[in-house]
Amino acid sequence: MANSDFELFSRRLITFGLLDLLIIVLIFSTLSFTKNSIIVGLSLGFGLFSVFYGIIVIIGFARRNHHYEIKLANFLSFVSGFFLMIGAIQVLIAILANDLILSLQGILLILLANSTRKRTFTLRHPTYISWYRQHANSAPVLGTNEVFATCPNCNSLLAVVPQLLTAKDKCPHCSGFLVIREEE
Repeated sequence: MANSDFELFSRRLITFGLLDLLIIVLIFSTLSFTKNSIIVGLSLGFGLFSVFYGIIVIIGFARRNHHYEIKLANFLSFVSGFFLMIGAIQVLIAILANDLILSLQGILLILLANSTRKRTFTLRHPTYISWYRQHANSAPVLGTNEVFATCPNCNSLLAVVPQLLTAKDKCPHCSGFLVIREEE
């Protein structure tokens, strides 16, 4: 994926995250119509906590705060499991009650759970994490006249000043020479 693909993916994650929160609100609002006050209290408390935490994580991810890509991946994993559980319960109730609309709603929630789970794989991919953290709000990594280079022996990423690099310089990781000597 190119940088523009990651940027587009990040914007879509914010949109889908907000839509997932809206669906969670709708699910918990239907639970509040039950007569049992304990279920109402627990569902409203758990629902409000989930929505509040989700909003904080999505805002942090949108601002590119440090490690919020992992927090969003964890939150989306939770949301995926929640959608899967509610969808499976709805399908079982629909089968027992012979209700076509409820079974379709349950199947759609199961498909949404699968789609949400797939997004977490990209969020946890090392290439995406590297891109996200590189573009995070932080101080520049390189100093004056420094460039990124890799060690020819162990492929470690190093910051070097090319003008100061000599044939005797060694890698801090593998102690191999950074400049390859050509024999004549």
